[in-house]
Amino acid sequence: MDQPKSEVTAKCGNPWCKTASSDQLSLCAACKQARYCSKPCQKEDWRNHKLFCKHVTSNGASSASLDPIQYYQKIAPYDPKAKSLASDIGLALPGPNDAFPGFTMPMRRLVVTGKDTPENTSLLFGQNRAGPLDECHKDARLEALLRPPPGSPMYVMAKSMGYDENCPPWTPREPSATEAQKIKEIRDMQETIRRHMGSRGVSNITNDDMRDILVSNFGNRWSVVMKVYQDALNAMDQGVGL
Repeated sequence: MDQPKSEVTAKCGNPWCKTASSDQLSLCAACKQARYCSKPCQKEDWRNHKLFCKHVTSNGASSASLDPIQYYQKIAPYDPKAKSLASDIGLALPGPNDAFPGFTMPMRRLVVTGKDTPENTSLLFGQNRAGPLDECHKDARLEALLRPPPGSPMYVMAKSMGYDENCPPWTPREPSATEAQKIKEIRDMQETIRRHMGSRGVSNITNDDMRDILVSNFGNRWSVVMKVYQDALNAMDQGVGL
């Protein structure tokens, strides 16, 4: 191990180290980023550190094939840029023994803080972002732009899961033209639902109401707009409590 040029009072990079802190930490000779208080600690942490170490020494080439789950759990928690980004958006990155928490929380934090750029997404999830991660991003963008009110299923779900605990203020990016059109369709559907329900209120909506709304307003196209109806209803105050 190479000695760092300056002494740093910090924890050893081995999460199982029994030493609280040390002012004589040594750098991993390969990646020059992880610090350890002793050779035994470095050896004990190698199984956990090796993917990130190879990621650094290969300039990202070794991690290019990792799926987003592996990257989020094995690379992002040790990457200084990813850790800085996580701190900015109030996100706790997973520890070595933590189960994968799902894409929703980290993606939601990127979206609501307006930091969901391709570069930032790659810092947390790597380059292989197609599939579920793209869908998660679309869903998070939709919810952030809709800003569901208290009493709506979307709001209550996020609240119950703690998605917005310790979250910075919401500053999502402005909608694209495609997103703006989708939001308009949902808002129009919400108004259609309100008109149909009248004095009964949205909290009393039933499956019969759903069928009447869709068939009466969209005829044979009712199945095409089902997703719009579901998004619209889930983003409306229905008096749902925690």
